[in-house]
Amino acid sequence: MTTKLNRWLSVAFLGLAGLFFVYKSLERPRILVLHSYYTDFSWVRDINVGIERALQDRPYNVRYHYMDTKRHPSDAFKKLAGRSARRMIREWRPNVVIALDDNAQLHTMRHFVDDPEIAILYAGVNGKLSSYGFDDGLNVTGIAESIPWQAALDQLKALLPSGSRLLHLSDLSESSHAVHDSIMEFDWSPFEFVGSYEIERFDEWQRRVLEAKGQVDCLLITHYHTIKEPGDSDKVLKPAGIIEWTEANTDIPTVGFWGFFVEDGGMMAVGLSPFEQGEEPAKIAVEIIEKNIDPLEVSKLYHKMDNELFVMYVRQSAFKKRWPEQEIPALLEAFSRAMDGYYE
Repeated sequence: MTTKLNRWLSVAFLGLAGLFFVYKSLERPRILVLHSYYTDFSWVRDINVGIERALQDRPYNVRYHYMDTKRHPSDAFKKLAGRSARRMIREWRPNVVIALDDNAQLHTMRHFVDDPEIAILYAGVNGKLSSYGFDDGLNVTGIAESIPWQAALDQLKALLPSGSRLLHLSDLSESSHAVHDSIMEFDWSPFEFVGSYEIERFDEWQRRVLEAKGQVDCLLITHYHTIKEPGDSDKVLKPAGIIEWTEANTDIPTVGFWGFFVEDGGMMAVGLSPFEQGEEPAKIAVEIIEKNIDPLEVSKLYHKMDNELFVMYVRQSAFKKRWPEQEIPALLEAFSRAMDGYYE
């Protein structure tokens, strides 16, 4: 009898302990990390490193949700991904949402502006904040994704003669629309900026690259992740394959603005820091939770930021293909090696 009673008490204790831990888990602050893209993208991977660096194993419930709109860029898919994310937010009710890149804002978070229970912290945004209602939203702040054109220009001055002609190529996506406007507005003196093309299909990309020979002296390449097969197909090509083809079919120097460009085979990049894009909003999330800040006070307490950090990457073999007798500038090499962004 005593043995059965002890066994029953042990089961009851374990059951109550389990319920207690479940209850405590549900009571923990909830942070949703909402990505526009998927985990196969190094930009996403490095942003998550920045987020985890700031959270430092704090006892929060942290959930990651990936909308995967880079590999599936159709309007129908993005709308479906947005509805799915909105439904999850309404059911889970996170205290804070860290929302990354424009599609997360356009298709999901703009619907939660001024929600009194959710703080919205954005990052990786190229578009205008007013497009998402973030310019005057009470529960919104974050960090912009402003491409470091000036830092890139400074590096180009060390590589190209004055008067060199620059051409910009990108895919046709929401992010690229904003980048197109920004790069056109920047003063590229002492170089000549000859044009910017947003390209939907690979055959047009190939044509632009081949036509550039003898017409321009440097290709500036931003996004290329939604380039589709020729014809009427909606199939998106592998980004690395696009850059591999580009590097194999042109001797024109190529410059990107994110580390993934060099990772995919490009010559060099002067890019945004993905770590900063993750770490800064995560730091604010910690303060909001630890100080129990009212979501509708967020925009008053935390001013919207511009990114301050940039990183450099270089691929030695691609650089030497263009300039076999020229040394890689010391700053470019040192910076890229320090960031583990130097590729042979």
